[in-house]
Amino acid sequence: MRGHPIAVNSPDARDSAEQKGNPRLLTRREQTLGPLAAGAMVLLLSIVAAIAVEQSGNRQAARDLAAIAVRIEGRIQDQMALLSSLRGFLSATNYRVEPSAIRRFLGLNDRNGLTAGMQGVGIALHQKADDVAQAEAILERAYGQRRGVWPETDQADRFPIVLLEPADERNRAAYGYDMYAEPVRREAMDRAWRSGEAAATAPLELVQEITADKQIGFLIYLPVTRDDGTIHSLVYAPYRVGDMMHEVLTRPSDLGVVARVLDTATGTVMLEPERELVSTASFPITVADREWRVDLAYRDSAATFNRPSFLLLVGGGLVAVLLQWLLQQREQRIEAELDAAREVRRSAELRGLLLEETRHRLKNSVARVSAIARLTARQVETKEDFLILFERQLHALAAAQDLLNPTLEGGVDLRALLDAELASVGGNREAIVVEGEPVRLNSNQAQALGLILHELLTNSLKYGALSQERGLLTVRWTVLERARMEWIETGARPADVQASGFGTRLIDTLVTRQLGGRLSRRSTEDGMRIDIDWPPAVL
Repeated sequence: MRGHPIAVNSPDARDSAEQKGNPRLLTRREQTLGPLAAGAMVLLLSIVAAIAVEQSGNRQAARDLAAIAVRIEGRIQDQMALLSSLRGFLSATNYRVEPSAIRRFLGLNDRNGLTAGMQGVGIALHQKADDVAQAEAILERAYGQRRGVWPETDQADRFPIVLLEPADERNRAAYGYDMYAEPVRREAMDRAWRSGEAAATAPLELVQEITADKQIGFLIYLPVTRDDGTIHSLVYAPYRVGDMMHEVLTRPSDLGVVARVLDTATGTVMLEPERELVSTASFPITVADREWRVDLAYRDSAATFNRPSFLLLVGGGLVAVLLQWLLQQREQRIEAELDAAREVRRSAELRGLLLEETRHRLKNSVARVSAIARLTARQVETKEDFLILFERQLHALAAAQDLLNPTLEGGVDLRALLDAELASVGGNREAIVVEGEPVRLNSNQAQALGLILHELLTNSLKYGALSQERGLLTVRWTVLERARMEWIETGARPADVQASGFGTRLIDTLVTRQLGGRLSRRSTEDGMRIDIDWPPAVL
């Protein structure tokens, strides 16, 4: 179609051109992925660092727990040295059992001399079953004990307790007790007697357990032999496992560690913590000649919120979120500035388009008036008839222009809009065929279609079918899911549908942007055809 050429680009085309011309502009997807990638990188680094810290912490915790296991074993060995000292003292004093002298030698005037759950230091004197007078005499002289040796036994040898210091209420309950009469104690005493080395019992209940607060215990024996190789006595130490572990793990400072203790040979759990251990480390320790398994764990091992790795991970996550938010804010500010710049450009282009359209409409109006004058002149013979008919056509043209800006509610009928435009043409209406059912247009569609019909009719009057004596214009429309209008011109020379003048671009813009529709043009042997479809109005 003919008209004045002017460059009118669509927003998509302009945005594409801007992106090609300025490599710094990013697509929406890139604007989103950029901050996400930065946040993900910070979070990934935080996770790697947290894993490294966690692994380092776990290795350090394992080393610390191993050191505590060594500490437990070392405490017991130190106390066994106390038994060795007592054995040496007995040898040096000709195997005399004098409780007062022994107390002074060992420094056991109070409980401060005993540590790590050790309940006391004692002597079990060897006696034949039919002669326990020496043991009873020591007990009566040292402690005023007249109960004698107990309990009854079928063993040929007896080892009653003749000394157990400090002499508190719990230890007094054990004076005179023949430990050899009880099988578990006897088995450990025999091992010590035969080997000449320290031996520990399996888990058992101590005779000193005279209160409701009972604990599993054990004893360590060390044999005392005379120069001739005969057994004199067994020096020993009784332990309460719970007290022992509490002393080791909390004094002189609380290590924050809990323990489970298992006697390996019997499978007996000697100490069970109040709650299930998490992330335990197991260590074998040797108690005299017996092996235990000690499971250690930190009491706060489940307190994830206080762990450095968790804090690092949370901190990294917060930094990642903050960084992503800051980058997104930056991208949004940049995009807002670009949108503002594009809007300013669009406004300037729109103003230019409006000015150009006004100029174009003015030229079209002049052309239409000239065309109407020519057509009117063909139909009259006198000057007076020309003036009457010409004035009538000008009034019709004005009425058509009024419909381009409808303000009435309920919209405008498409036929009324088309009739108003066609009425301004005058001349032979037999050259125009209009077919179509009633279609209501809203204000936006009426404005767009009014301009489109005006432009098409003007071009037809100037160059197309209506400019020829035998020309024919057919306009018909249908409405199904979409409204469809056909504009067919015949009896004229073929139109140049590739033309890109202002009128052509204006029609394209009105159809695609304002109507939200589609347009197609094609040239025929004696004219042209234009098809336009758009969504029906919502009134």
